[in-house]
Amino acid sequence: MMEGFEARAEAIGARASARAAARLADAAREKLPGVSVEAEPGRVVISGRGLGRRWLRDPALRWLGGLLR
Repeated sequence: MMEGFEARAEAIGARASARAAARLADAAREKLPGVSVEAEPGRVVISGRGLGRRWLRDPALRWLGGLLR
């Protein structure tokens, strides 16, 4: 019985994680022009030329979670 609950909870969590990653990727694409953003299962990958320097200047890159608000 508990295995069913655990499996259901894991599935719900995986779907919520995928939705959050997709929302973050969409918000990052909108707020961060010139940066490549890809949503993968459970994570968001951001890449681009000069991203390290830009990370120092742009608070949106340092606090990506703020884009989900």
